[in-house]
Amino acid sequence: MMSGNLEEKKRNYNTQWRVHWIVARMRWFTFILGPFPLIWDNVLWPLLQRMGAPDIVTMEDFIQAILFNFLNIEKWIDQETFEKMWPHIVNVSTILFVVFVVWTMKVRKSMKKAAKDVIIAEDRMHIGGYREY
Repeated sequence: MMSGNLEEKKRNYNTQWRVHWIVARMRWFTFILGPFPLIWDNVLWPLLQRMGAPDIVTMEDFIQAILFNFLNIEKWIDQETFEKMWPHIVNVSTILFVVFVVWTMKVRKSMKKAAKDVIIAEDRMHIGGYREY
């Protein structure tokens, strides 16, 4: 019975760890599509221009170059439609980024609790002399 409890707690921890991994990756993906382009286009790029930096592309131009020149997605979407959709993509990604930041904090907390539960269950196994190898 004690072994089953320990296995259940380990399974719970592994599940929490996987959820944390997925949410953290989605957080970074939405950061690249949401807040980063906003910060780059509205703050960093004008600052660099005032400092005399050479002309470089905005994030919208950079994403367009990747999508249309390298990935060749013109079969599914044309450039005009992308330009119309880009502000919405940035706004939705920014909102999702905030959601994923909060979700990551909650999942991290539950993952730490699951890890503590595993440690407590392992200690109970060792204290009682119920070692299983």
